[in-house]
Amino acid sequence: MTDTTTTQAAGRLRQPDRLIRRLERSDAFLMRAIQAAALIGCILGVMIYAWQAIASDIDDRQHALNQAASAGQVAAEAELARINSVLVEITPLLTTALAPDATAATRRDVHAALGERLTSGPVMAIATFGTGASVTAVFGDLPADASGALSAARSSKRAGRELMPLELVPLAHGRIANYRALTLGDGRVVQVALVLRTSSFSPALDIGAAAGDRWRAALLNRDGDVIKTAPDATGILLPQDTDLAAVALGWAPLHADEASARDRTSGRQGGTFLEARSVAGDQLQVVYIGQARSAFAVLASHRYEFMALFGASMLGILLAVSIIQNEWQRQDKDTRNADLAAARADITCDLLSAGVIDWSVQDATVSYSDGWADMFAQGDEPRSEQIFDWVSRIHPEDRLAAREAYQRVLDGADVELVHRIRIRLATGLWVRVIERGRALIDANGQIVRIVLVQTAEPSDGRELRDFVGAAVKKTSRTA
Repeated sequence: MTDTTTTQAAGRLRQPDRLIRRLERSDAFLMRAIQAAALIGCILGVMIYAWQAIASDIDDRQHALNQAASAGQVAAEAELARINSVLVEITPLLTTALAPDATAATRRDVHAALGERLTSGPVMAIATFGTGASVTAVFGDLPADASGALSAARSSKRAGRELMPLELVPLAHGRIANYRALTLGDGRVVQVALVLRTSSFSPALDIGAAAGDRWRAALLNRDGDVIKTAPDATGILLPQDTDLAAVALGWAPLHADEASARDRTSGRQGGTFLEARSVAGDQLQVVYIGQARSAFAVLASHRYEFMALFGASMLGILLAVSIIQNEWQRQDKDTRNADLAAARADITCDLLSAGVIDWSVQDATVSYSDGWADMFAQGDEPRSEQIFDWVSRIHPEDRLAAREAYQRVLDGADVELVHRIRIRLATGLWVRVIERGRALIDANGQIVRIVLVQTAEPSDGRELRDFVGAAVKKTSRTA
């Protein structure tokens, strides 16, 4: 009963002091979230690198196919130049052999000379055609499988009203027949078919087929027919390759006076690339088909780079997370220690019935502790005030001395101050307190704060006796 009465007389029930719960950055859940985010970032980085590696591999293969097509075009044009040179050399011999007045002995000599000339070079045999579209003469070594496939020159299916010859036609077993309208030395025009060796145009095809794994290369005539593919089995064109070439090249109808197809054509469908080059005014198209590697194959070829990248990234992330975690733990520990120190200071001031004033020198503001509010403001804690507001609470007779004491601390003449002053309560009465103060100096030697601690001075009844004595004297004089 006595404790309850005493507490009520004190004004209000004092609650236990509790520390404020703070969100610590070194919390286990937060650290796991950061580690998960770091791992996800590392995985995303590896995925982005993988995507860049795949895109770079595609670009590299397209560039390689483009370079191979340019080189193959030059090789095909060189092969046609060799064929033309052979035709120029044998034209006088053909003129002699096909002359109406040529004797049998002359024809035998010409046959022998042509056979010897055709033993080397891209042309292995020459067939001439008469007016009835039948073979009239054969010079050189004509293979048996090609003799039955020879026929008169055909017109292109792309020709308009004007007929256009189809110069290159496929024969059996990879052989090609090159049809020409040959003008002889005596002015006559004879239709001839140059039977080319199986090795003809092989360099142009090998360049494209060898540029990449399982790449294909082929020669197409004016109508888009495949006349020859790369000698390797892996270089054979697939049906979808022919369709892609038809879409890319267009094969629009042509007339004899029209421009030929584009000199250079590039196309892509999915993971298949196409490069085509026109040779000899669209008589021939050199087509190269490349295939993009699978993502697994690209990543497998960069496995050591991925291992180094992922390993270094994980090591760096673990090191960074460890440093961050240790720093956060240190900061959280400092914060907890600061909270504990502040709580101990509050409890100490409350137990000693002391009020604390925190004076920020830079801002010229003061803040009051809960104990100060309980002691001198009846629990109504004042807001943060200016230092001049605090000085106005001091008794006018003590104000000048207090100002001088504060100024000595600010000037560095005194580090501490101890004096007795009277301050005004919320009720308007004055109470005498013992004020102690100490300056807080930063690393640069500047005073940043001054802490003032005030305790009520123990009363011995002297002020009451003085007040009563003065009242008695005043009453006596009045009487």
